[in-house]
This record gives sequence, C-alpha cells and structure tokens, in this order.
Amino acid sequence: MLEKFLISIGLKQPSSVEQYIDESTTTVRPSSENRFTNEDEYSGDVRIHQPKDEVEIKVLKAFSEVEGLGIPIKDGFIVAMDLRDIEDQIERRRILDFTFGMVFVNNSSMRSINRDGVYLILPSNSSLPSQERERLQDLGLYKVNV
Repeated sequence: MLEKFLISIGLKQPSSVEQYIDESTTTVRPSSENRFTNEDEYSGDVRIHQPKDEVEIKVLKAFSEVEGLGIPIKDGFIVAMDLRDIEDQIERRRILDFTFGMVFVNNSSMRSINRDGVYLILPSNSSLPSQERERLQDLGLYKVNV
C-alpha cells in the first residue's frame, strides 16, 4: 500500500509498469458534449449568458445582503445596485463603503445612475450597452439626468 502511494505521488519508480495499470477505467465525456437532454431541466451551474450581455440587478434591503454582490462583481458582470428601499442613511453609507471596497479590489468602476440610490458597477474595460440602458430606463432604475 505504501509503495503504491509513493509511486502515485512520484517519489518512487514502479518496478513493472503493467502491474500498476488499472483495468477498471471509466469513459470520460468530452467537454463539448451536451450532458443535459433538456436545457430547461437544469440551470444550476450552467451560465445562461455571458457576463457582459445583461445587467445583473441587485435590490438591497439591509447591509446583511451586501455579500451577495461579491460574486457577480468578481465574475465580471455589470451590476445595478438598488438602495432605494433603505431609509437609514448610516446603513446606506456602510453598504456604499463596502461596495466601493469590492469595486476597487476587482478593478471595476462605480457610478450613480439614479439620484434616489441606484448605482452601476462596471468591470474594467466595459461599457453599458444601449439596449441594457433602455431596459434599465424602462424598469425605472436609470434616469438620464442624474
């Protein structure tokens, strides 16, 4: 047993190569093969769109929800952060400070797109597509005269 372990980590050479070949191999599917017969059945870890195709909208109601912003920011999504439901200005400031830290660490940028408390977080070297700007305007998140 120790000899197999030492051989597997490369610290010892096998005396005979044939005795260490495992005959019970399994078939490995190529990565391009579609594993799901119906794409609507499973969408857990499958990315449905590219990060720069659509704005991820996050509506926060408390500071405890700010942690959910980290993954989309880190993954390169354009994020619209809506703080309009938060009345407490101190909590709003805490969320903004924390978010500015995440934005800085990920080399992104953040700007206000609505005076009432909606901010747009853009990954580096990206811009907001015009169709997404129109969609945000239709949702009431983006106001042109900020």
